[in-house]
Amino acid sequence: MDRAPDASQADPLAGHRLFQTRDVDAARAEVARRFCAHRLSPRARRDAFETCHNRAAGRGVSLNLLRYGTEVEIDPGALESFYLVQIPLRGTATIRHGNSEIATGADTASILNPTLPTRMTWHGGCCKLLVQIDRATLHRRAEQLTGYSLRRPPVFAPALDRRSAAIGHWLRLVRGCVGAAEERRAFVGAGSGHQDVIEADLVCALLAAQPSTISHCTAPPRTPAPRQIRRVRDFIHTHLSEPITATALARHAGCSIRSLQQGFRMHHGCSPMTYLQRARLDLARHLLATAPPTTCVGRVADEVGFAHAGRFAGAYRARFGETPRATLARGHPG
Repeated sequence: MDRAPDASQADPLAGHRLFQTRDVDAARAEVARRFCAHRLSPRARRDAFETCHNRAAGRGVSLNLLRYGTEVEIDPGALESFYLVQIPLRGTATIRHGNSEIATGADTASILNPTLPTRMTWHGGCCKLLVQIDRATLHRRAEQLTGYSLRRPPVFAPALDRRSAAIGHWLRLVRGCVGAAEERRAFVGAGSGHQDVIEADLVCALLAAQPSTISHCTAPPRTPAPRQIRRVRDFIHTHLSEPITATALARHAGCSIRSLQQGFRMHHGCSPMTYLQRARLDLARHLLATAPPTTCVGRVADEVGFAHAGRFAGAYRARFGETPRATLARGHPG
């Protein structure tokens, strides 16, 4: 899956055929049932139009094979309820997603965010493997990875570089999932006992591999942390907007301030109060990167626990090398 397979190979998920049709209206209706309402317009050789859709669905993730035969324009708008990774197996496509335009093919795949508008041209002969991820499923995994309660969903950079090591690893996981689905060992509905584990691994690996508005929040601690450190870390992430002191953190951990500081330096390379400030700034960056451009920076500062907007701006610039307003103006990766 890291590279487009030979055209002579059988399509993936051939044993999971949903439908095959030459009727444009029937194709639009059937695809909309599994994805979302959209406009579908063949651009050339209507006589060559033939939609084939294979699909293996799990709980929060589904694997799909889709092709249209001839060149088509597809306009789904914003997907709203799911993310969609599109991996060309044959042919090319042009994706307009938010403010980005991506030419996809053998070296580049794409990921569509649920909150950004999309228009696509699938060129003649384009065939794709689609990984559909439920928005709530990915949001929940993102909160588990970061420790934050995320008010807005993560937004990914829409172009996936298939030559990168991280994306290559993720594509190999996808290939393994396709193999398991073809052998009926997974993605056969919600009944499989290990389906949750498979989907969690797939979603977490994508969050780790592809740049997004939470990438700066997902670095693991240096070493596995003991229970006291985990308790304080969870307390910090749960009470970011509230006034927190070193004394309060030590009391919550049930140890001295000195012991708590030593533990945090060992496992996080900083004091607990520095960890608190970084956590506030990291959440602020995600909020600014996903907020409308008219958002008040001071309100974001207050939301993450900074009472003084000037100190927030200074600390933010020191951590990220730009002002909060610059992040807000640039917006999300799309």
